[in-house]
Amino acid sequence: MRLCALALIAACGGGASSAKTAAKPKQAAVDEKQAEKGAKDLVTEIYETLGRGNKDSLFSLLDDALIVVGPRRQDALTTRSDALVGLGSVIDPKAKKKLALRSGGVDVVASSGGRSAWAFDTVTAGGEPYSITAILINTDDIWQIDAASIAHMPNKSALKAELARDAIVPPGATAKAKQAPLAKAAVERFQKGLLDQASWGADLGSRSDALYVGPLAGELTRGKKDLKKLWKKRTDAKTREALSGEVLAGVTPDGQLAWVSAPVTRVAEEEEPLPLRSFAVFEKSSDGWKLIALHESLAIDEPGAGTSFKKIVPPAEKKPDVPKPEATDKTDKTDPPKKKKKKKKKPKPVEDEG
Repeated sequence: MRLCALALIAACGGGASSAKTAAKPKQAAVDEKQAEKGAKDLVTEIYETLGRGNKDSLFSLLDDALIVVGPRRQDALTTRSDALVGLGSVIDPKAKKKLALRSGGVDVVASSGGRSAWAFDTVTAGGEPYSITAILINTDDIWQIDAASIAHMPNKSALKAELARDAIVPPGATAKAKQAPLAKAAVERFQKGLLDQASWGADLGSRSDALYVGPLAGELTRGKKDLKKLWKKRTDAKTREALSGEVLAGVTPDGQLAWVSAPVTRVAEEEEPLPLRSFAVFEKSSDGWKLIALHESLAIDEPGAGTSFKKIVPPAEKKPDVPKPEATDKTDKTDPPKKKKKKKKKPKPVEDEG
């Protein structure tokens, strides 16, 4: 099964590019609980449509500027036509066997004002686990998906085998880079956290609804306490990352959410260099963009394709300068040596002659 089809599970709601949607007039706020329900209903409808194998009914929901990033080079979808072609390779309404999907339970977090949200789900397809993170927008009370990331979640033994084959490549390397001007500050925040991992941890550890999704099966962390514990391990292991490709970024029309995605290489103590696709979700706050969700996924492709990519690693951590200890000797070596006092000789006793 092509993974780009699974990417459409997250993206078939379409989503205009930030350049198109940013100019629309501001809409009235929506109750956040109501917004969460509307967003979940959209995802449910998408699953049901794909389960029926009805690809054509998705056409009106797909925007021509659709952006979906998947784990392989060919899974980076930036147009509606590419997405439909990819979906057509695995969904046939006449086929006896339909695309069987099982959702792990959709999590939706609405932003302030209820006009945008981000969602996460784990989906089982063909017995294999996949993770999906998506940015949703509400325009004229119609929910759509603006951007999404899809990834297979292998177990440790599968990862070890793939690393031995040099089969990991920069995901989405063939996609055209798109960065919305309004996302500049979010991109800067993302890039800062590549080396300064503590800054990401501070953001994630400050929200009870924050989320981290790792590249391996079962790597899912929620909540302040667990996220702080996880990030302490990352910083103790001197985890750091380096960009190894183009950065994609966008902002929702209401200006409340931003997303940043880029291929990176992650290194840490006692860990092999891992080429990843990072998909970060930022929420607007009074003092700038704050990271609220981070999705790190592996990209597995043909053997040998990842050799050069794995050479792009972040710089080694700089050791802090240790000042030279001050001399504790009471005698300063620069002072002139003190003259030793000569001991006075005692006079010899005079012998009594008588």
